[in-house]
Amino acid sequence: MSQGENNTCFVIMPISDCDGYEPGHFLRVYEDIIKPAIEKAGYTPKRADETKNSNLIHLDILKELIDAPIAVCDLSTRNPNVLFELGIRQAFDKPVVLIQEKGTPAIFDISPLRYIDYDKRLRYREVLKSQTELAEAIIATKDAEGDNNNINSIVRLLSISSATMPQIKSGKAKESLEISILSSQIHDLKNSINSIAQGSGRLVSRNVSLMEREYERLSNKLDRLETARNKPMDVIRQECIHILQNVEVLMMRCDNPDEHRMISLLMDRVHSFMDRLDKYML
Repeated sequence: MSQGENNTCFVIMPISDCDGYEPGHFLRVYEDIIKPAIEKAGYTPKRADETKNSNLIHLDILKELIDAPIAVCDLSTRNPNVLFELGIRQAFDKPVVLIQEKGTPAIFDISPLRYIDYDKRLRYREVLKSQTELAEAIIATKDAEGDNNNINSIVRLLSISSATMPQIKSGKAKESLEISILSSQIHDLKNSINSIAQGSGRLVSRNVSLMEREYERLSNKLDRLETARNKPMDVIRQECIHILQNVEVLMMRCDNPDEHRMISLLMDRVHSFMDRLDKYML
């Protein structure tokens, strides 16, 4: 890889705890399997929540998701946000390696798609084996980019056109138009995913209800933090930052004004609580 070339590997996976898993499970999957494998393959891992700046720029996350030369996607939980990000990646025909824990039912009824299975118990020898398999798959998938026989490209398997961004010369006009076109394409992609999901029964509800559930989950976590009595303030603040990062990712995925208002209110609550914490900690 030449100097100055983008060597980011974007990681698409749950960024918070999931029902049915121990707290911190997917963080361990990331740190024990995914991150070392990406580094072995010569890339720099990047997740949407890996930022020291709490004022996360949503467009930058989206741009990194699309521009990263390679991505890894963990499908273990059938997380709607994960599927949405994978859908964007696939729409632009960008290479992605699919992984999942052993025993996960196939999400897509497209038989050529291949997955790397890992053991959810994260035993030492199995972890090392999964690291090697994933690293090799990353290299092989990147090498196969542009190949019409690329088995993990839905666009190529179905012989359809990928999404593209037009080339415009001027600065602000270019950025504004690109954002507008990209937003339109993402909106269409969401609608397509919903239509397919409702027809196949793979996903259980519309994006609005999924957004509402995420809102409730994060709002409840914030409620618990606001009433916590036995946690150190610095721990509470770190957890609050994590909630804020989740909210900011949700904001990027808002599909209509009602969703935007709902998530904006939650974001205001988080900022207000963090301001109170900061004053208390002074």
